[in-house]
Amino acid sequence: MIYNGFDFSPWFTTRLMTRSLLPGYAIETQDIPYRAGERFMRAKLKPLVIKVRAEWRARPSDDMAALRRTMAARLLCLKEAPLHLDDERHLGLYYMAVLTSPGELDNLWHTGGAELEFTAYDPIAYGATRRGAVGYSTALSVGGTSETRPVIACKPGGSASFLKLTNMDTGEFVQINESLTSSSEVVIDMTKEQVTVGGQNHAVTYESDFFALQPGRNNLRLSSGTGTIEWTERHIG
Repeated sequence: MIYNGFDFSPWFTTRLMTRSLLPGYAIETQDIPYRAGERFMRAKLKPLVIKVRAEWRARPSDDMAALRRTMAARLLCLKEAPLHLDDERHLGLYYMAVLTSPGELDNLWHTGGAELEFTAYDPIAYGATRRGAVGYSTALSVGGTSETRPVIACKPGGSASFLKLTNMDTGEFVQINESLTSSSEVVIDMTKEQVTVGGQNHAVTYESDFFALQPGRNNLRLSSGTGTIEWTERHIG
């Protein structure tokens, strides 16, 4: 197990873990007068709870008091941090998780352990980060099993009164209306739903819609110039 950048494998065996096949759902409905039952409105994924059984890799001669305090300091993280689980190391996947319950330490001392409970409030796992080029005709192959939101950094091909990035598969686009030159640095962040020009926040047009990339082939079009696009593959389960 690797948590918050620290590899616990030299001190713990953490191969026994439990989590659900899929995150749970929170369903929202609405009462409709003169209609039987309710109308479905939306569904939202609940946080994913991951339990890891951590057993000491220690010898009777080890100073367990010192080791226990060292491990406690490594586990303490008061924010979301990357959690790499042993059963998915070969896939390169991780969750952004918080240690929500450290459990109780067994009395077996150097051969004992504890059950660590992590919570991934974003229950979709993260995979590899990919980069590519974007221009007037761009085809991207996106891995993973869930949508992902990219960051695009680009410059117009010359003087332009607007810049528009279009998802040719869905018709969604992000557009800014601004006098731009070939040196204007435009960054479109689909996760933050934010556009900057020269490092300063800039408004988008009313019709703009910050879109996600879907697993598989995605076709994009930049109205002028070229740039780079970066995204992180996401995996359900």
